[in-house]
Amino acid sequence: MINRASRSLAPFPTLALALPAVLSPAPALAAAGDGDGGIDGISGLMQAGGPILYPIVGLALVAIGVALVKAVQFFRIGVGSTASVQKALDLVRRHEPGRAVDELEKRKEPVAKVAAAAIRGKLNPRMNEQLVREEVTRVAQAQLDGLERGLAFLSLVAMIEPLMGLLGTVFGLIQAFQEIQAAGTRVEPSTLAGGIWQALLTTAAGLSAAIPVAIAYTWLQRVVDVEAQRMEDAATQVFTADLFDAVEPPPEPQPEAGELGDQLVAEAAE
Repeated sequence: MINRASRSLAPFPTLALALPAVLSPAPALAAAGDGDGGIDGISGLMQAGGPILYPIVGLALVAIGVALVKAVQFFRIGVGSTASVQKALDLVRRHEPGRAVDELEKRKEPVAKVAAAAIRGKLNPRMNEQLVREEVTRVAQAQLDGLERGLAFLSLVAMIEPLMGLLGTVFGLIQAFQEIQAAGTRVEPSTLAGGIWQALLTTAAGLSAAIPVAIAYTWLQRVVDVEAQRMEDAATQVFTADLFDAVEPPPEPQPEAGELGDQLVAEAAE
């Protein structure tokens, strides 16, 4: 009688026999462990985990490298800095938009790029506000695309690393139980335990790799989201800069000459 696992791979008999042997950590038991069944160093860990441990570790290292590159990129272009933008907005409120654009064009911050586009649009008399807003939206989206580049890879790695570890564990358990079946009644508990815990190494490795990558992705994505809010706020302040102008009260009406004489006579009579 064919079991479910064998029947599901029946059209591919070579694959059914090869995958557990290739991905399983069980064949590396003797080579990786020391005399007490433990693991001797990193090389022993890699051998005990089986070939699937190599892509798990490789993807984790690449993801950490991408996260570090993104962090350096954010620092170099001043993500999160708003001092220069606030200075430019103050110039706009004082009706000095030309100076504001000059100040912003010297900056690398994404918020500065968006604010400069908004101010230049307002200075162009041939463009209505709707067209200016569309151009500002385009510039902001381009800046966000640059900030988000690489984050999708981090999200993918954080998602598939545990699955890859689980896949290695499944094939490791398949190999271990195949060896137990071949041994028949001569199976020792230590052999069973050793095969199982080494099969679980890939799951532990996948989770250990996914957790820091997920943390890095969440933090970087949060930084991008906050920067997007700052872009929208800066553009809105440019379009509503006239609302910050001081409203002077209307002058009081002055009495005419005849009315002023009558008022003085009335005050003298009193």
